[in-house]
Amino acid sequence: MATYVDRDSNMAVRRNQFLTDFMDWARSHLGQHVSAAEADLIASDMTDRLTDHWGGQTLIIPKDYHWKLSQLDDQIYREFTGNNYAELAQKHGVHERTLRRIIKRVQQRIKEAADKRSRDLFND
Repeated sequence: MATYVDRDSNMAVRRNQFLTDFMDWARSHLGQHVSAAEADLIASDMTDRLTDHWGGQTLIIPKDYHWKLSQLDDQIYREFTGNNYAELAQKHGVHERTLRRIIKRVQQRIKEAADKRSRDLFND
């Protein structure tokens, strides 16, 4: 005999866990900059905004490591002067070899983007 699982109550539990976690996180981070009472009000307002704006929709929040990595890549590339590999490797906690790969990867992306723009210019 199959066991009935009340998906609605399971979803309600997950929803409440998500919103509680979000509000606790917001309150904690805001508390570093404003009073505890203000942090609580702002965190509550942020949570209300989230539910009012996105409520009723099914969302999948990806673990977007590629986006995070590309942000780090961009930051490292902007700090790169051409000869500060060791300094940047130490600052960002990566091996110098890894830093060189990051610089090379960003340079390759820039070159590919420039090539694509050139092709688009002549292929319209």
